[in-house]
Amino acid sequence: MKSQRCEVLATELDEAGLGVGLSAGRRIHVADLLPGERAEVAIDHDSPHKPEGWGRVVRRLGPASPNRVQPKCPGWGRCGGCVWQHLSYPAQLEAKHARVAKALVHLGVTVAPVHPSPALFGYRNKGKYVVGLAGKHLVLGAYAPRTHAVVDTLGCKVVAPIIDELASWVRGAAEAADLVPYDEKARTGELRYVILREAKGDVMVALVVATGTPRVKLEQVANALSRHPALRGLVAITNDRRDGAIVPSGSSAQVLLGHGHITEELAGVSIAVGAAEFLQVNRAQATAMYARVAELAREAGGTRALDLFAGLGGIGLHLARGGATVTSVELDREAVAQLRRAAERANLPLRAIAGDAGDLSREDLGDPDIVVVNPPRKGLSDGARALLAQLAPPTIVYVSCGPESLGRDLAALAPAYRADVIEPFDLMPGTPQVETVVRLRRHTPAG
Repeated sequence: MKSQRCEVLATELDEAGLGVGLSAGRRIHVADLLPGERAEVAIDHDSPHKPEGWGRVVRRLGPASPNRVQPKCPGWGRCGGCVWQHLSYPAQLEAKHARVAKALVHLGVTVAPVHPSPALFGYRNKGKYVVGLAGKHLVLGAYAPRTHAVVDTLGCKVVAPIIDELASWVRGAAEAADLVPYDEKARTGELRYVILREAKGDVMVALVVATGTPRVKLEQVANALSRHPALRGLVAITNDRRDGAIVPSGSSAQVLLGHGHITEELAGVSIAVGAAEFLQVNRAQATAMYARVAELAREAGGTRALDLFAGLGGIGLHLARGGATVTSVELDREAVAQLRRAAERANLPLRAIAGDAGDLSREDLGDPDIVVVNPPRKGLSDGARALLAQLAPPTIVYVSCGPESLGRDLAALAPAYRADVIEPFDLMPGTPQVETVVRLRRHTPAG
């Protein structure tokens, strides 16, 4: 059946990087169409629930946007990553600022300009690859949007160059060892995913495999990779789950070569990082953001700090370096164990607790002067918001990767707190993602 066609003038970008414009009262999302560009569009899908559709450019009408640039990655437009790579960086920053300002407009506080990333390419310290087939050859890549077709992403310009180099070695070694790519539909095969982490030029590799993958094949891969001078560790992690988790919580790693971790540095403190622990992928920009959080905390006064959703301690360690006595709370027990060891080695006043922020109380945590929260994209749970209300600290610093959930949470806190600083940070150039640091001061409502 022939696709319906219409003319669309894009006026904004959505989170998937698609240009959005109106046609006959419908919002139409179009791939590779920037704001200000007009095109004849073929509609491939209409929403059954609201007046929206999705389509593709058939014919461009008029000039290209002055903000259009040539994407650097060979897989751009097919892999689903870095969906704003065709948008100039100044325009990306403007769009991110607009997203934050829109989500927080109810606060009536000026949003500072976005802190730009020091690097636009080669900044990612972690690469995650889905394993697939192209003809008879093994492919490391990503699922094309809305499909299970694997697009080859070797040659990616966003990961650290040494990650891309070693990923090519892994592909060749796995193919030579006859490792069979896993088939998600048939639930057959051996190699599912490959994860690489980089720190100071060193790399660790994790092979995520299905149960029954022959040890001899994994050892053959290890022998081949042992010749690369940057490799510091190779592990195999078994995963038979069907829920999309790449490394399920609690997974154990079988060390095939070297170490089962790589050594990162947070606030000048060495900390061991495995394949599963969360760590910001843009090291330089994350360091700048954590330092700013610590600065905002110092300006607010007080020395007793509580760090909720602490992860590996990027924020907590910066707070402790700045003179605060810190209690860090994190659900991931392995991350807590690594943070405890790192703080002890550095002789820093940081106590790490394994637990859910929503399950704790004042009796567990005392009376902090400052609480820093850095929740996942969905924002604070009801339990975490209740904990903040119970603690009622003079200052809260909220670090968010989801402007919309941030807006919701700040609205809930507004009766008791007002924002005096809102600063976005760009940790993922080429994408719509933006981190936002907000400082909140407790106040007494008028009347």
